[in-house]
Amino acid sequence: MATFRPSLFFFFAFFLLFLTSATPLAVSSLVNPNPFKPPRIPYSDHCNHIVPESPTDPSPSAASSPASLTFDVSFFSGGDSFFNRNNQPRNSDVKSASFRPKSIRKTLGDGGIYRVEARLTLQIFRTSGDLGQRKMIQVTQIDGRRIPVSFMGGQSFDFYGFWSERTGRVCLVGSAQVLSPFGTYKPFDARLMLSYSNESNIYGSLVKGVLESVSNQSDFKTVSILGARNTPLNYEYKLLEESNADCGRNSQESLSVESVLGGLCKVFEGRSHVYRTTDCGINRTCSSGVEYMSLLSLLCDGEKMRMVLSFSNTGGVSRLFSFDPRTALVAEGAWDVEKNRFCGVACRILNFKDSLSNAKVGDCSLRLSLRFPASLSIKRRAPVVWELWSAKTGRIEFSSLNDPLWRFSGLRYEYTESERVSKLCKSRSKSKGKHYPDAQTSDMRFVMSVKYPGGVRSARASPYFVGDRLYHDLLVRGEGAGVTRIIPMNVTKSFTNITYMIRFLNPVSESGGDIFAEGTYDKETGELCMVGCQSVKLNSTMTVDCSLAIRFKFSPIDSRSDDRLKGTIESTREKIDPLYVGRMEVASRSIYVHQAKESVWRMDFEIAMVLISNTLSCLFVGMQLYHMSKHQETLPFISIAMATLLVLGHMIPLLLNFEEIFKSSRNQGSLFFENDRWLEAKEIVVRIVTMIAFLLECRLLQLAWSARKAAENHHHRDSVWKAEKMVCYVCLPLYVTGGLIAWLVNRNRTPKRVVYIGKPRAARNLLYRPVTLKRSFQRPSLWKDLESYGGLMLDAFLLPQILFNGFSNSDAKALAASFYGGHSFVRLLPHAYDLYRSHSYGKILDWSFIYASHKVDYYSTAWDVIILCIGFVFAVVVFLQQRFGGRCFIPKRFIEDVRYEKVVELQETGELHKSNDS
Repeated sequence: MATFRPSLFFFFAFFLLFLTSATPLAVSSLVNPNPFKPPRIPYSDHCNHIVPESPTDPSPSAASSPASLTFDVSFFSGGDSFFNRNNQPRNSDVKSASFRPKSIRKTLGDGGIYRVEARLTLQIFRTSGDLGQRKMIQVTQIDGRRIPVSFMGGQSFDFYGFWSERTGRVCLVGSAQVLSPFGTYKPFDARLMLSYSNESNIYGSLVKGVLESVSNQSDFKTVSILGARNTPLNYEYKLLEESNADCGRNSQESLSVESVLGGLCKVFEGRSHVYRTTDCGINRTCSSGVEYMSLLSLLCDGEKMRMVLSFSNTGGVSRLFSFDPRTALVAEGAWDVEKNRFCGVACRILNFKDSLSNAKVGDCSLRLSLRFPASLSIKRRAPVVWELWSAKTGRIEFSSLNDPLWRFSGLRYEYTESERVSKLCKSRSKSKGKHYPDAQTSDMRFVMSVKYPGGVRSARASPYFVGDRLYHDLLVRGEGAGVTRIIPMNVTKSFTNITYMIRFLNPVSESGGDIFAEGTYDKETGELCMVGCQSVKLNSTMTVDCSLAIRFKFSPIDSRSDDRLKGTIESTREKIDPLYVGRMEVASRSIYVHQAKESVWRMDFEIAMVLISNTLSCLFVGMQLYHMSKHQETLPFISIAMATLLVLGHMIPLLLNFEEIFKSSRNQGSLFFENDRWLEAKEIVVRIVTMIAFLLECRLLQLAWSARKAAENHHHRDSVWKAEKMVCYVCLPLYVTGGLIAWLVNRNRTPKRVVYIGKPRAARNLLYRPVTLKRSFQRPSLWKDLESYGGLMLDAFLLPQILFNGFSNSDAKALAASFYGGHSFVRLLPHAYDLYRSHSYGKILDWSFIYASHKVDYYSTAWDVIILCIGFVFAVVVFLQQRFGGRCFIPKRFIEDVRYEKVVELQETGELHKSNDS
């Protein structure tokens, strides 16, 4: 009969009482962790005269889309008390407001009034190079320059109110917790009034609003908001005819919109895009007065697009679109099929100086056009080109280098520096019998370290064009996989025209920005020779220098060299020239595609070998346990030191990697593999088998220890313990000395400066070696050295048993032949495999070894030979000891002396027992 438990009964009773007494608000809070909180102030007191309050329609069909009122692109003024900024406001600060309705429901009646629940968020961002200790939340990159962005502050309000669809007015009341100058939060009650235009065209694009306090806070200034409405319903393009009348003067060949992957909308969807003007001089003085144009598409329907534009002299607004009415334009347009370009009209924002509430769209005299050039060159390599002009301002051209080229099918490249390349690149004698990578394969991409006079930087180099075709298209079509080439290329003998982009991975430094180069590649010699352009810093300004000479030399495909590529980047200018840059040494340790495929196969094979070895270890230990159950009398003659050594040998790696069994942590393989999760899964299986072997060895140690303790013969028990102590006297100093040597070697070893460079995003299933750079200070791990030393002790696991048999002169068959022979085979097989592997692979891929890994044991040609010999000798000695006695290898004269001493000792012991009995 079950026992009644009062404590359990009262617990369930209390829990049931809690559920039945919980209020609906509490239950809804459990279901929705962020419920809408009604305002503390009544709506009727502050907004009823603007939009009358009405009861909400409860029917499911009363819900309306929140997108009809949403806006994310906006500007605000005032409200400085919300942010408590220590820094003074600057003109470059990006002020942004967003309005996100959570619920819009129709009310009862015919007035077209909707009940609205929404959130308003005000934020300030600052783009600057000197941010002090403020937290970086974003890094944007424009033309190779990285610009930090700091979050200066933000404030959110939850509002409730009503929207009149007929008048376009919205009135809301709400509350927020505002941080005071004293560091405490205080309640803030406010009213938000928004005005939406009923015109669904470019003239009705603006949303105007006012946020004001209803609590008479003295330190609060009214916040004025001006935004661009996201998606007006049934938007009407009114200025398309005007845009088609005058659509650019550039007569260069352009791509059709059908040649753009995904069409026009796909190019501009999502984030804002930044374009730089092309008329800025060496000191970045632009004739137009602006350097950057930001574009954000708000609505794109096939070949028509509605957008907002913003202009500035800093490129830090890449993803933080600044809708400042002083520099912002609203625009619309459509694609002209005959001219192969987008034609549009841009309008200014007027009447905002006195009050943002008076702002309106007007002065639509600006024209803009967009085209996708059909061909690029080293000095004009932008795939997207904008042109903006009017009768008063003249024409301004903007272009971008950040748009991916693979979107533009049919794009060609014109080699304009062939004469310079021919003078720079002298043909050399061919290397007979050596094969170098093909220009159309993935082998031409690599990660490298660039050593320049000021330090070391890491970079990623990838071809843009091979011949006159996109390198990306060659790989996608299959040419990069090694199939027969079907695309004609500009090839003269063994030379192939090629262009490269060298993009530096670490932040910008005094050495300059990214490098774009064109030149030739000789497949028969593996030489890549190019001339390049780089943005360099001159008198605190950035300018483009096209005087770089680039010479790279690939290693043969079948080479065992540690380096994939070596070369130099140097300026052809005189050293006294202000644009001269020092000589840069280049080295790459990336590996070729066939090496990557071989490594994937080899690592799978090595994981299988580890699994088989650990399974065999479990089998051999199991056979030893079976042998011990059949021969109970031999249990005391198993060396406790040997069993302890086996247990510790498997316990140490399990402790160092135990968390990876339950946590899928990133290992070194994740730096090189696309499918590293599968590699981690196989490693977990290996560790589970290792744990099974560890548990079986613990059982072996427990049985041997229990047999020693339970021995009936007191003299026999003392003799085996005495022999075990002698084993410890010999082994412990030996092991401790070896451990101290490993510690001293680690302490005195020169710290490594290592940076691991990951594979490029587009390089699927490829391996990339870590590149050694003088960047991060890292001393080798002591635990790794001790783990390797522990593996060395496991290789000689029979030493304690040999010593024990010698000291005890035992001939008992304590160890099964399958155990000491099979276990020795399992321990020696990795060293035999390492000898084969070093002959087959060299040390090119030594960082990716799993079986016979240098991290978990001592592996070298000398150590492999020594350990193989020692392991074989130890197994033979144990066999002889268990057959002929523990001291069978000692000369007979010493054996007889020992036997005589043992007989005398037994006689004396017997006489002592007789005297005690009498």
